[in-house]
Amino acid sequence: MELDAFFLLLGVAALSFLAVVSLYVVWSRIVGLDPTVAQTFASLSGIKRFFTALLSGALLGTAAVVAPSVPVGVAAIVMLAASTFAALMLFELVQRLHANRT
Repeated sequence: MELDAFFLLLGVAALSFLAVVSLYVVWSRIVGLDPTVAQTFASLSGIKRFFTALLSGALLGTAAVVAPSVPVGVAAIVMLAASTFAALMLFELVQRLHANRT
């Protein structure tokens, strides 16, 4: 893969990640949920956050390298971002339902 395509995919991945995190926190607050995943991550020690970010970056970089083409890579990153957002919101809804039952 060419270097410019790699950086393009890595930039799309970083923007998608930031958009998902922002939407997750904002949408959680709008619908009245508590963003427990974000709070849990924020309460981690600095070294744990560093290694989590390092692992996430390594996975995104690896995914950008193995993408067969730029359009396929962008489509895969966008689908992953949408799936991650849906999974986070479902997790928060299940947490809320479980908390209301107890």
